Amino acid sequence: MVNQASPPSTVFKLRAEHHPAREIKRILLEQVDLAIWELSTPDLDADTAVHEARKCIKRTRGILRLVRNNIGKAHFQTLNALFRDAGRELSAVRTSAVMAETLLKLLEHYPDELSKAQVDQLIRRLQDYHRTMHQRILTQKSLFRQVTREMRAGRTKINALSLSIESLPASGLQRVYRRGRSGLKQSNASPTVAHLHEWRKRVKYLRYQMRVLSPLWPEVLDDVTEELVTLSELLGLDHDLADLHHNLEDNPDLCRRTEGPIAMFRLIDVYRTELEVQSFSIGARLYTEKPSAFVKRMSGYWETWQAENTKHRNHPS
Repeated sequence: MVNQASPPSTVFKLRAEHHPAREIKRILLEQVDLAIWELSTPDLDADTAVHEARKCIKRTRGILRLVRNNIGKAHFQTLNALFRDAGRELSAVRTSAVMAETLLKLLEHYPDELSKAQVDQLIRRLQDYHRTMHQRILTQKSLFRQVTREMRAGRTKINALSLSIESLPASGLQRVYRRGRSGLKQSNASPTVAHLHEWRKRVKYLRYQMRVLSPLWPEVLDDVTEELVTLSELLGLDHDLADLHHNLEDNPDLCRRTEGPIAMFRLIDVYRTELEVQSFSIGARLYTEKPSAFVKRMSGYWETWQAENTKHRNHPS
């Protein structure tokens, strides 16, 4: 039962003293419980609640991808679709909130290129736009209740899963790594907004999986996970800047009587290029191995970790 007074505790990594199957189920349930708490606890800031709940949903989907073969195709597809749709229902609130934040980051990066008065005027309009979107969506209080119901249904399905994990979930890990590696190549060759967004999602799935698996060898995998965090944040800001550009062009009233929108768009494009250069550099290092070699290395870490901890472990009931 989720404690309504404070967020439920979470440990987003395997614990050596417990069997991996039990740990994966615990991790999934904890993320769902935290999302439910964010959306159902009164008096929380709605924007923060949406942001945190969406992060929980993304982590859940990342770990479901890790064990997709262990739980079976049908269960994976059902759960993935359920959590995907729940996240989408919350996305409109988050998108409008991010625009003003992104503009501030642009101003911080180019403090001498844009007039503060010009930016302040636009930020006020973006904040007004967000408040309008916020009220339009959240005054229908059924939104949070509806998503919470969906999350509870997903929790019930996860709790009922029959999960067996004796070796590294290699197929799920390899699939996510391979798709991320392909996403790097595709984005480097053709850095469209769509390609970069797809690559970012794949990077985040690998980031969540590596965080959970980091106890296999913390001295190595913690650093890899942090680089994946950096890469996903660079790609996230790139995507937010692209969204800002698109939304300002699609909503000219936001820029009315604002001087220099063309200069602002130019700076957005320049900043995005900088971010993409950094992203490709980090990505080339993270995805240097072929998928089979990467999974073989991770399997070796798993086997050593298992051998060290099996005799001390509580087996699942």
